[in-house]
Amino acid sequence: MSHIALGTDPGGALERANRALGLALSEPEIEYLARAYAGLGRDPTDAELMMFAQANSEHCRHKIFNGRFVIDGQPQAHSLFQMIRNTFEQHPGSVLSAYKDNAAVSAGHLVERFHPQPAHGDDVPAEQLYRYHWLEADLVAKVETHNHPTAISPYAGAATGAGGEIRDEAATGRGARSKAGLSGFSVSNLRIPGFEQPWEQDHGRPGRIASALQIMLEAPIGAAAFNNEFGRPALTGYFRAYEQATADGVVRGYHKPIMIAGGLGNIRAEQVDKRTFAAGTCIVVLGGPAMLIGLG
Repeated sequence: MSHIALGTDPGGALERANRALGLALSEPEIEYLARAYAGLGRDPTDAELMMFAQANSEHCRHKIFNGRFVIDGQPQAHSLFQMIRNTFEQHPGSVLSAYKDNAAVSAGHLVERFHPQPAHGDDVPAEQLYRYHWLEADLVAKVETHNHPTAISPYAGAATGAGGEIRDEAATGRGARSKAGLSGFSVSNLRIPGFEQPWEQDHGRPGRIASALQIMLEAPIGAAAFNNEFGRPALTGYFRAYEQATADGVVRGYHKPIMIAGGLGNIRAEQVDKRTFAAGTCIVVLGGPAMLIGLG
């Protein structure tokens, strides 16, 4: 860990750190950081800037998704994210947690679990340490997409999409258990060699992304492999191919695919909500070498 000396030109120093560390900070973010550290009266560390770049990214905070929504010059009453949340706000039903954690939680039911019975004193016979317990097991549900990585590297992109979804379920509340997964794919026409269909025209595609056929040959295996290697069955999913030239000459389709990773799990009722921590609490980030997106 090292400090970034801001000196007399905080904006310039942060911009140089932005390029050197590959943080992809926008100009408003750099200006915000310059003001923030001026108020703190100290220089930032490279670790702080890295964590800010991750936690404050569109991937995590959805600044654009939560921004003002304007249609034909008319500001709308709700942002895009507020529109999505509106159904839950109007009809929360049995939903216990939504739009505030790594996955949603809804009310479940009583289940019987076999696990140790805490001992009280040293004289508890060993045969009494394990028994069945009736517990309230609530339901965890999660769906997310991993589109661009799957377009660039189908097997690895879909695999890490499934892995990220498993991680999010496990990190819900104070710890949940993922039980079953799903994966889904929307791509353009497959154009299988020797089996091309009359409606499948070759409209071309960007050279940097995989073909629809390559995606469907590799990506489902990648998603299933991560599920299997984690020990979770991938029980369901979907597949759709669509590509069409409209009357006005616009070609619509899924050259950039949609890769959906989702799953279901359980969480104990007393672990649904995260605890709060006092200001100044030390936080330890664990992990080894990883691409930047894994560090947030």
